[in-house]
Amino acid sequence: MKPDVLEEVQRLIDALESHPDPAVRADVTALLQGIDAVHRTALTHLVDAIRGMAGDAFVNRLAGDPAIRLLLMSYELLAVDRRLVAEEALDAVRGHLHDHGIDVELVDVVGGAVYVRLHGLRDGGTTLEAVRHDVEEALRTGLIGFQELVVGERAPAGPALLQVGGLRSAQRPVYRRACAAADVAPGAMIAVNVEGQGILIANVDGEILAVINQCGDTPLPLQFGTLACAELRCSWHGCRYDVRTGKRLDGGAEHLVVLPVAVEGDEIRVVVGVEPAVGR
Repeated sequence: MKPDVLEEVQRLIDALESHPDPAVRADVTALLQGIDAVHRTALTHLVDAIRGMAGDAFVNRLAGDPAIRLLLMSYELLAVDRRLVAEEALDAVRGHLHDHGIDVELVDVVGGAVYVRLHGLRDGGTTLEAVRHDVEEALRTGLIGFQELVVGERAPAGPALLQVGGLRSAQRPVYRRACAAADVAPGAMIAVNVEGQGILIANVDGEILAVINQCGDTPLPLQFGTLACAELRCSWHGCRYDVRTGKRLDGGAEHLVVLPVAVEGDEIRVVVGVEPAVGR
């Protein structure tokens, strides 16, 4: 089983930093600081320039490339929801499996383990081994750090936000109150403002979802559109999106920015950023 590349890099760094020779430890520290200073400064200026010219939506589109996503994550320039990335990876094989009467439901992503439920498997039809092979190949291709596919149930867990801080300091998501859970009935959606950011909260069959309240690369708000199951149709020019994944359903390249959500008691809370975690 191949280990997560970031975890392996961190393991090697820890091994060198604890080397018995103090000269080696000092050289490793100086090397890491130098690499970090050069790369972090250049990448920060580059991302700021891209955001200034094309906006966050274009940065998010660039981050669809796994290699770019990994690099930006490593320098605290991008917070990535691994559940969303796993959904996108599974989309590559869902159509093929659906043709055989099989649907793949993502349950959770914990580290390198992906938990799924398979619906539609029948005696005499496509075998579990064949489906597992297809799903694993899709995850290996689209989800960096994928290690293990688990088919079956898992205890419910809140959305997980992976933030790797320069491979050295852990980060944790910052949740803020968006609205009361009772404010969003099943099949409905409402627009809220959280710390200056417009957010659209949707209730899809009891599942609470949140996206940035703008259509693709434009500033046009989405709250005037219509919601049918998980499909959101923009009122301005008819764009159709899946609010679970942010993927456009009518052939366009734009994505909605999907935010991690937590329902705590009677409150709906969304992630507005990250902060340093306590300890390593």
